[in-house]
Amino acid sequence: MSKNFLLGIGNSLRTDDGAGSFVAQHFQHHNWRVIDGQTAPENYASVIKKFRPDLLIIIDAVEMNLRAGTIRLIPLEKIASFQFSTHYLPLSYLVEYVAPYCSNIILIGIQPLSTELGENLSEPVLKACYLLIDLLQDNRLSSIPILT
Repeated sequence: MSKNFLLGIGNSLRTDDGAGSFVAQHFQHHNWRVIDGQTAPENYASVIKKFRPDLLIIIDAVEMNLRAGTIRLIPLEKIASFQFSTHYLPLSYLVEYVAPYCSNIILIGIQPLSTELGENLSEPVLKACYLLIDLLQDNRLSSIPILT
C-alpha cells in the first residue's frame, strides 16, 4: 500500500488564502496522512522527511490570473513564477528540502477571488475545495489540468 501525504497551506484569516488549509481540514482518507501547514508549512518538513511518502500533495491558493476557483496542477519547475499564499518561506525551499524523501510531489493551486482580511472562503473557491476533496478521495487527480 502506498504512503500518501497531503499538506494544506493557507491563512484562514485572509479569505481565499485559506483554501489549502480548508482542504486539509476536510479531507479524510485511510491511505493518507494529512496536515494543515497553515502559514508555516516548513514546520512540517521533518514530519514529511520521516514519513517518506510515495506521494506528497501540496495544496495552496495561487494567483494564476485565472477565474476564481480554478484548480490547476502546477509543475514544480514553475513554483518560483507564481505568487503563493502568505507563508513565511518560499514554497520552493520546502519542496527542495523534502524532494529527496518523496517519490513524487504534486503541487495543486486554487485561484483565489480575494485574499483580503476575512474568515470565509468565497463561493467559487469553496466549491473548488469540495471538488478537489472529491477528486482526491476518488483518486481522480489526472482530471485536473496542468497549468501551462
